[in-house]
Parts: sequence; structure tokens; C-alpha cells
Amino acid sequence: MELHGMSAIQTAEAVARGELSPVAAVEGALTRIDERNPAVNAIAWLRDELALEDARAAEKRLASGASPRPLEGVPFTAKDLCAIADGPSNQGSRAFAGARPGVDAHVVRRLKDAGAILVATTTSSEFGNRPTTESDLFGATRNPWNTERTSGGSSGGAGVSAALGFTPLNQASDGGGSIRIPSFCCGVYGIKPARARISMGPLLSEEWGGLDVYGPITRTVADAAAFLDATAGPATGDPYWAPPPEQSFLSATREEPRLRVAVAYARNGLPMDAACENAVRETAELLAAMGHQVTEAQPDLLPLEEPFVVVTTIGIGGMELTTEQLELLEDRTRLIFDVAPYVSAVDYARALRRMHAHSRRVLAFWEDFDVLITPTLSRPAPPIGEIAADMTKAWEDYREWLCWTWPFNVTGQPAANVPAGFSPGGMPVGVQIVGRAADERTVLAVSAQLERARPWADRRPPAW
Repeated sequence: MELHGMSAIQTAEAVARGELSPVAAVEGALTRIDERNPAVNAIAWLRDELALEDARAAEKRLASGASPRPLEGVPFTAKDLCAIADGPSNQGSRAFAGARPGVDAHVVRRLKDAGAILVATTTSSEFGNRPTTESDLFGATRNPWNTERTSGGSSGGAGVSAALGFTPLNQASDGGGSIRIPSFCCGVYGIKPARARISMGPLLSEEWGGLDVYGPITRTVADAAAFLDATAGPATGDPYWAPPPEQSFLSATREEPRLRVAVAYARNGLPMDAACENAVRETAELLAAMGHQVTEAQPDLLPLEEPFVVVTTIGIGGMELTTEQLELLEDRTRLIFDVAPYVSAVDYARALRRMHAHSRRVLAFWEDFDVLITPTLSRPAPPIGEIAADMTKAWEDYREWLCWTWPFNVTGQPAANVPAGFSPGGMPVGVQIVGRAADERTVLAVSAQLERARPWADRRPPAW
């Protein structure tokens, strides 16, 4: 098998057996990026020489007789919004271009401690504030299935990296869908973990009122589970902690549960593309054939919308920027900063209270069900530049396209995009699996069942 077709687990196993060297694995990733990235623009910064130094150090460590670590020699990427110790974290913005925090985020450090090797950072929208990856700093990151269409966002570079096999592990973040959106658009797997599952430290704390989380975008469910096993857990100073699972996340991918599954096709009368609705219908039929109890039902999510808009507005517009930095912002981002001062502290506190109060009502839905299956997005990836072309109507575009993703950032539940075929136009579609609070293992188990029933890892873009 070609290196760029290998999963993270396959790569680590080959390194452990001595069949693949960490240097060869990193060189393969760098070659793949060099060959394919010019067409898609998914890489923000290439850590080539430093990655090779890390790979040589890993080889020396193994040669000394040390035991291989769980992700030994596995190349990975980090999103441009995430802090890295020896390179830039630009925040997708000209206002922070070239900024070097000088420290690894805990999620990056834990991947390194597990033996994985950082080879690059991936593109993002400015501050992660758009569901497409288009910015003044990087330009547009293109969909490998059709380069005239969006890769999704804000973790678009991570989605493209997974789809084209740049690296098998890709760190991403999700404050309203930014893991699931690019996973859907690029035809790969992505799971938004439960709130506080992975520490946001040491530089970040309660981002966007707790809406934002770190997580993986991968080609396989098992790789995502291995990412969670390596990175999950609190750190000193975190505002809250998720309860640890009783067993590993990876072990969940080998289970065959029979569950109570709720299925929803459309929400609050919002338009839904037939391909996306059919993907849910076919998935529901498949789950029923597996022996799951499938019922059409959904919780009331509409009351979450207004507080979500308030909290995300302050999450972005409440950042402390200099006058010079404000002048460098994109127009649509500057609009958020101009609006934010008119949201009072009382308005913000009330929004948080309403958000959490209704989340309790939504979470009660899972007393009767184990998972909820929905469309991930309302339609396949649109052309670059189409979503929110009129910035004054951006939320109308977002609320239609993302109607199923952001509510579960509000509730803090784990949710994953599972590839589910293609539209008549040849673009990927997917379904979302939403689990109980802090129950990623069930989401992973169902995802893996679907992966075994209709494998997607070998469905590769034309640019492959």
C-alpha cells in the first residue's frame, strides 16, 4: 500500500514491526503535500526540516531499544488556530500573521508524546468564524472532489489533508460545526468530542462560552478513536472536566451494540437537499437491518439559536486587538467586532443562562434514545464564495446550511460526520451521529458499524 493510503494505526503498526521508519513516513507525507497541495491550498505552514529532525530522533530512540509508542512515527497536522511551539499560529488572520506563541497546545503536545510527528499546519478561516475556508491571509482552500467548490470550514485544510492522504491524523476544532462541516464536504470522518474532553490549554480556556472543542479529522473511525485516546483528559487550570470513559475509545470501534436510534430528516421547515435527506433515510434502513430500534423523532433545538448567536458574537468580537490589528481584519470579521460592543454584559449572561437551561431540556431527549441520526448539512459543498456572499445576510445562509451542527456545540454533546455516499453531482454527503453527553464511545461504535457495512476509505477524490 502507498504511504498516503495508510491509516494512522497501520502506520504505527508498521513502524513498531520495523517495516517502516519514521523518517520514511514523514518523507512520504512531505512528498504527498508537495505533489497535491498546490491544487487545493490546504497547508498554512510546512514544518519540513523540524519534522524530519523529530523522525530521526524517533528512529534513534527505537534503535536504542525503547518500546514503540502508540502513534510512533505517524505524521499529523495541526490547525492554524492551534498553538504550536516552533512555528506560526496565524489564527487565519492577517492581524496575527507570523505570530509565534512559543508553546504547544496540550492536544499537540499529547500527540507528540504518543509518538506522532507534526509535519504541517492547515488552513482555517479568520478566527474560525466561517463555515468555509476562505480568508484574506490564505485565499480559498479547495475541495479535492471539485476544486471549484468549498472544502468547508473552518477546519477546511484539515478536511482536505485527510481526503488526500497528506497525513492520517489531522487536529481540528469545532465551535459550530468546524470539524463536521469539512468532513462532510471532503468525504471523510470527523468527530466533535464532548465539551472538555480534550483540554484547550495552556493558552485557551472556555472558548466561545464552552462551544469550542478540539478533535480529529481522519479517513477511518479507528484513527479518530486513537486520536482521542492519545489526547483526551483535563489539564491543570481547565474550567471543567469531562468524565473519563471506562474503556478506551479505540475498543468502542470493535463493539456491535444494538441501540435505540432516533432519526430526523429536516428541521423547522428549513430546506434540505434530496441527497442529504436520502443519505439519512438509507442510513436509517441500514441501522434497522443491523438490529437497531429506529424511530423518527427529534428534540426541539430552535430555542438554542438566539443565545448561540449572542455567545459566538462575543466569542469573536470580544477578543482584545490593537487598532492596527483591527485595521487588518476582513470586512465580515470587522463587522462582528463593530457589533460586539453593543451586546451588554447582562445580555451575554442571560444568553448563557438560556443556552444552558434549554440544553438540559434537549439532553433529556437522550433518556429515550442512545443516538440521534440527522443530515450533517442541508446540501453538498457549494461553490467557493457562495455562502454568505452578502455579509449582512451571513447568518441566514449559515443557519440554513448548518442547521444540524451548531446546536450540539451548545449542548456540548459528541457528534460525528459519517460519510454516506455522493450527490448526483458527485459531491460527498454524510450523516451526523449525535450521542449522549460525554458518550463518544457509542458514537464511535455506531460509526464503525456503518464503516464496516459501507466502507468509504477507498473512495478517493479525482485529485488522489
